[in-house]
Amino acid sequence: MKKTIMLSLALSTVLATSVFAETVPSGQKVTLDENETKVQGYNIDGNNYFKLRDIAALLSGTDASFNVDYNQNKNSIEISRNSNYSKLDSDLVYSENNEINSKKSAQKVYIDNELILYDAYFINDNNYFKLRDLGKTIGFYVDFDDKSNTIVVKSEKTDPQDLISRETVTFNSFATATAAQSNKVKFNEVNKLTAEDFTKKLTSVVLSSSDNRQFSSKLEYDKSSNNFTLTPREFKYKGEMKFKPYLRVEQGDKKEFFDFSDNIIIDEILKDFSKEDELSISMGYYLGDSNPSNFRGISTIEFIK
Repeated sequence: MKKTIMLSLALSTVLATSVFAETVPSGQKVTLDENETKVQGYNIDGNNYFKLRDIAALLSGTDASFNVDYNQNKNSIEISRNSNYSKLDSDLVYSENNEINSKKSAQKVYIDNELILYDAYFINDNNYFKLRDLGKTIGFYVDFDDKSNTIVVKSEKTDPQDLISRETVTFNSFATATAAQSNKVKFNEVNKLTAEDFTKKLTSVVLSSSDNRQFSSKLEYDKSSNNFTLTPREFKYKGEMKFKPYLRVEQGDKKEFFDFSDNIIIDEILKDFSKEDELSISMGYYLGDSNPSNFRGISTIEFIK
């Protein structure tokens, strides 16, 4: 487990908004499989919020265990169902701090690579989530006993569900306005190229579904897998399309193709090209086999003298 997430994913500080929330310590007891346990929670607008890592530690080693990690490349929390969690020294530590700083959190969270939109808060430098939402989406039992004023957690698995009703859509192609996505730079202005250099001007990406509908989409690059993922901008639609990126260098009639990786050294891929004449580097993908005729460009950087 990475040390960068020791404090329950405190790296999300930069994503927390400045929305104030009336936050008080939760007065309810918490039981796991009928045994009382001490886990710190806060009550906001009648809902109980708990640290994600505390709940993962609580359920570690049970049928409902799940793992929590932080993906620095995507700046996101990643939850893996049916995976065991290794407890940290900072887990399930009860703080007596009476000062509570609470803000709405915009931290991205994925469960098994699927984005989940949680109502979350950033409380005293940690991300807190509604316990019922975690139980519903990850798949473990959560209830409340009014008579004993007790939050009831059980380690039995439940079928995970979405927080909102979403339509699953199958996508089979996508398109970009390639000509409008070009960018001009001088040879001596840059010595490296990243995924962001090719995607920062991609304001128009449209996904096409198998039933011939079109959806405005967003494009996200994952450095660890060297893949791009397209998903609909409207969260009520559920689905994605992935592709592995490649590069095409063109100068006059000469064309060469390269595997893409983040932080490409310009001089390495242009060693057989002249810097005395203009050329272009396009990022794209292969529609089918890795054949030059199957290359489809989605963004272009033009190099000029």
